[in-house]
Formats: sequence, C-alpha cells, structure tokens
Amino acid sequence: MAPRTPDQGPVRQAVFTALSGQAGDVSGKVDGPLLDMLRSVGGQSKRTQSGIDLTAAAAKLGLSRRSVERWVRSDLKPSADHAMLLAKKSKQAATTQAGRREATAERRVAATAARRVRVSITGMQGPNIPAKFRNQDHRDRGYIRLRTTQMVLTPEDAQAMYDAYERAGHKGFMDWAQQHWGANYLEDWSFLEVKDVRLDGHDGRSWYGL
Repeated sequence: MAPRTPDQGPVRQAVFTALSGQAGDVSGKVDGPLLDMLRSVGGQSKRTQSGIDLTAAAAKLGLSRRSVERWVRSDLKPSADHAMLLAKKSKQAATTQAGRREATAERRVAATAARRVRVSITGMQGPNIPAKFRNQDHRDRGYIRLRTTQMVLTPEDAQAMYDAYERAGHKGFMDWAQQHWGANYLEDWSFLEVKDVRLDGHDGRSWYGL
C-alpha cells in the first residue's frame, strides 16, 4: 500500500513551527492572526514588546516601521491591499527556500550543535498493512492509528532534516521523516495524517528559545 500524503495546510504549519521555533502563521489566509503573520514575515525579536522584529517586517512589506507599529497597537488595521500582501509574505516564509532558510537559521544552528535533539510526530501513522492481511480477520487493527512517535537525532540527522525542509518544505520534511522512521524505527512506516510536530531536547525539555 503506497503511503498517502498528509493534508498539506496543517502539516505546513506544524513543521514550520517546530523547525523555526516561531509561533507564526503561514496559512496565507487574509484573516489570519495579525501578530502571527507579522512574526512569520519579520521574525522574532527580544527587543520589542510584541516579540516581533517590526523593522524587518516593515522592510519586507515595503512599509514604514511606524505603519506596522500602528497595526500592532490596533489603532490602525491594514488596508485590504496590505492585508493581502501580509498574507502572501507570511505564507512565503514556509513556501519558498529563501523564506525557510531565514526562518529556521537560528534553530538549525542550535539543533545541529546539540549532542542530541528529539523530534516527535503526532498523527495517524503506522506500518503499512501487507496486502494479504487487509480486511482479513481484523488483522489490520492497530496498524495505522493516532499515535505519537519520537526519534532522537544526532547532529548529522538534524542537519539532514533541515536540509530536506529547506530544499522542499514540509513535503521534503515528510519524505525525510518517512525514510528516517523506516530506517531507524520500523520498516515501511507511513504517516497518513500529521497533527503536530515538535522538536526539543533529548530530555523532553525545550533546550532554547521556546
């Protein structure tokens, strides 16, 4: 049975959040959360009250920092044109190589420098069902089901994961995960639906910036 491709929107968001460490919105929806979209565009900053690099966001939107600051203070909402531009730019943080490279730069360095990190995937997953067993005597029960699986990554594994994501986005990440799980967890493992992806320290705690 060939693996099915998980629903793309939620997977794109989950993988972006995990690998970038940013609670940004990359849905591309005009009515998405304003602050989360700005965070995807500008990145995070510890020097602003909003936690967003407003200077970078303004530059990428071709606007003044003052305009963006007024959006954050909620006394001025983006115009329809600016809202569409913001939605487009925020989505590009996850759908372009340049966007993914910039969004994940800091976390990539930390993940590949750490001795061990752990990646967890929650969703409908499991080993593929051999054709001769499908729908026979209920032997397919327990194969594909909702569960969380985890893998501890070496720096080399983490580098390969980030390379796959930068190159091909969430689809590249899922291809890497399927191969990595198949080689190191259980042969012929498949992800049918992904609900959440997390990246943290080997001890289960966030090791930086989360």
